[in-house]
Amino acid sequence: MMKQKIYFICPDTKTPIGGIKQLYRQVDILNRNNFNAVILHKKRHFRHKWFENTTRLEYNLPLFLLIRQGLRTGKTSFLKSIFTKITLGIQRFIAPKLDENAIFVFPEIFSLGFLKIKKDIRKVIFNQNCYYSFLYNSIEKLPHEKQYTDQNILATITVSEDSKNYLSFAVPNTTVYRIRIGIDQSKFHYHPQKKKQIAFMPRKMKTEIVQILNILNYRNSLHDWSLVSIDNKTEQEVAQIMRESHIFLSFNYFEGFGLPPVEAMACGCIVIGFTGRAGKEYFNPDFSYPIPDGDIIGFVHKIEEVLALYEMTPATFFEKQIKASQSILKEYSLENEKQDIITVWNRILNLRKSNTIQSGQHAVATTDSPSI
Repeated sequence: MMKQKIYFICPDTKTPIGGIKQLYRQVDILNRNNFNAVILHKKRHFRHKWFENTTRLEYNLPLFLLIRQGLRTGKTSFLKSIFTKITLGIQRFIAPKLDENAIFVFPEIFSLGFLKIKKDIRKVIFNQNCYYSFLYNSIEKLPHEKQYTDQNILATITVSEDSKNYLSFAVPNTTVYRIRIGIDQSKFHYHPQKKKQIAFMPRKMKTEIVQILNILNYRNSLHDWSLVSIDNKTEQEVAQIMRESHIFLSFNYFEGFGLPPVEAMACGCIVIGFTGRAGKEYFNPDFSYPIPDGDIIGFVHKIEEVLALYEMTPATFFEKQIKASQSILKEYSLENEKQDIITVWNRILNLRKSNTIQSGQHAVATTDSPSI
């Protein structure tokens, strides 16, 4: 008998996005532990290459065309509608068949898209940022259908306590599981040979970043410290910069988890900055410095305070770095991530079998199921 197949639907973007790496990682972990999981991409031969992987991949353009239809909120012209239907029909004919008895895992950014997809397929939402869950339509035009109340959603998986609490409150009577994200210690680890270097990522909160850096410049606060912007780097390059840096500035903004500060802590960086709400669970004041959202002056004060600590009490500074790395790598280990994923998916599959038996359907997936 074939094991229950699990499709993880993944965007074909070339931009390095941490959530995509987590989709690939979850598929790898499942396959290494006797599950049957695969990443599903739109374009044939596409693979994310900004991080190392040999993840199992399949491709299905028709499914992504349906998702795109579900994500559209405006009106579509008659000719465009006809063209889309013709394209979809052709692609359905030539595309590889998908197993309809499988479980389809949608990232939260695509959750509205499955309203256009066949209703009776089993779904799981992998929600890596709860604050993206309801960012669709406008105040004047809320959707009639609520995708999170689809009766065929088996569960929602998320990556922080903050997200779990948010979704459990927002969608009552839903099943929400939380998994811990694991940090690869072979890349992100403490290294004592560091530069007088402050790292940050400029992708979010650019207005706040510009203000903070300009104020530091006007106050001549940095002296012989250098600033390093981490942007469009491979995973290996990111890890190297973090290992070489003493300090990391966090510009988390409404995060599902907020991975960069955690990776920086694992590398022994003193992290200063915004928690993005989810980061409250790992911004331990024993070795990091959370700043209230929007407090620009408070952020600059704290940077200056930490720089003074380095100069005046270096032993305390280094002790905090080591404590940060040890604490993070213990809580967010690859082993904890693996165990969480296995436990959650065993529960989901047991629930799937239970529901299937109750509805009188066969629980075993087949290879000749019709295409979606």
